[in-house]
Amino acid sequence: MYTLFHNARFYSLDSRNAIYNALLIQGDRIMFTGETNEINLPENEVTAIDLEGGTVVPGFIDCHTHVAMVALAGERLILDNCRTKSEALDRIRDHTQKFDSEFWILGGGWNANIWPEGRPHKNDLDRITGDRPVALYNKDGHTMWMNTIALKMAGFDRGRPDPEGGRLGRDTDGELDGLAYETACFLVEEKTGPVSCDFLNRCLKKLYPDLYRLGITSVHSCESLEIYRNFDRIEKDHESGLRICMQPPNADVDTLISENIVSGAGNEWLRMGGLKYFMDGSLGSQTAEMFEPYEHLGHTGIPILEEKEFGARIRHAAENGLSATVHAIGDRANHKTLNAFSRIRSNSRSAGLRHRIEHAQILLPADRRRFRELDIIASMQPMHIADDVRIADRYLGERAKNAYPVNALLQEKVRVVFGSDMPVADPDPIKGMLAAVKRRYLLDPTQPEWHPEHAITPLQALKAYTSDAAYASGEENLKGSLEAGKLADFTVITKDILNGSEADLYAAKVVMTILGGRIVYRNDG
Repeated sequence: MYTLFHNARFYSLDSRNAIYNALLIQGDRIMFTGETNEINLPENEVTAIDLEGGTVVPGFIDCHTHVAMVALAGERLILDNCRTKSEALDRIRDHTQKFDSEFWILGGGWNANIWPEGRPHKNDLDRITGDRPVALYNKDGHTMWMNTIALKMAGFDRGRPDPEGGRLGRDTDGELDGLAYETACFLVEEKTGPVSCDFLNRCLKKLYPDLYRLGITSVHSCESLEIYRNFDRIEKDHESGLRICMQPPNADVDTLISENIVSGAGNEWLRMGGLKYFMDGSLGSQTAEMFEPYEHLGHTGIPILEEKEFGARIRHAAENGLSATVHAIGDRANHKTLNAFSRIRSNSRSAGLRHRIEHAQILLPADRRRFRELDIIASMQPMHIADDVRIADRYLGERAKNAYPVNALLQEKVRVVFGSDMPVADPDPIKGMLAAVKRRYLLDPTQPEWHPEHAITPLQALKAYTSDAAYASGEENLKGSLEAGKLADFTVITKDILNGSEADLYAAKVVMTILGGRIVYRNDG
């Protein structure tokens, strides 16, 4: 049997950017794209679905997520929309009362940048959590807020030196204040216990419908090797509901080598990507590594890996078939990363590896062309533009003109792909496209466009979420465009997001998502 989807604008994103009005699938594959009158099959072999003039694009691929973290957050404490510290503490108090004292209270999403009371402190938690260990990530995932018992369980005390690539927050008298930055957070995670496969699978099944409603059919996920093994068991049980490309931490390099797992290994549901490296922190936490000090702060951020050590690590990985997925936000962190990539260029090309820099938020103008020269993919998250306008202006000053230079990179013929960094930012790809095209604070149409010279077209933004995103994981022959032989992953949208008005882009909604030939979401309203 075949299924015919018709009466819509099908943006193929093939090499000709052709537009069709019909698409025929069989099983999980696209069999034909073209005009309805070109299809000559017996009526009893075809189920026809009228899309009523909608717009169809390839399924969205979110190139930077922490999808297991998002799924588990459904069972954890969420502070994302707390506008004050007092509101956050009220929510923590209510949540803590639901758990026995033997369990860690985990979660996060707090944002001290908008709290009038300023940064939190361990004493705030101690007053309401008692002997329950609490560890809560901030919005960008680079700072953790803990109570006293959590500090003790993590092995942190007044005399503990800062870990390499991280920092423990301290009061003016040297006492720990309950905040941990960068790699110090990882030491806490080691104490909170593993996640079972069954529990993760249950949480993922609750999450899938939320992603389908956004038209997302694939994600790239930066998470632990333990999470990858759980994904693998879920896939082997034929229970996967999302196509996943994994980016495990570089600390697992020797394990992957010993198990002969290389970048590109896997299948259409679960695939190994590159090893994740951290070069610096974040703009939101003012820990991204800069050449010049932050405005009003007098420091240049936190370097997590130095160039020489990073270079040695990526060379070792490349020689064993593993590409690099590198978190770099500050201009100095990006510059160091590109320097290291330049020294393994020949190794990478001969092995066919596709390295990428995640975020690439603040770049020296001279470094933009180096992405193309070194064949480095810029994996960016456009919703950070909408969220970070005021933070960037405040802490970067005049250097904010070098932040999120998407158009400048595309002008240099750099391969740019988009993601959300969920749960850090809103995962809606249509909102992400809007952020990249209009560059307005919080997507507010009344706000001016922020450095509009870096804005891009809707077609460029869509490709960053689809065809170019598929290239980033080495899957351009499987998905990312609507062509015969490729996976039947596509999304139906109410408005023409490529050729419609600005108002259409603001108003566009997903009405149907097809994954592997199955309609996994349908809004008949």
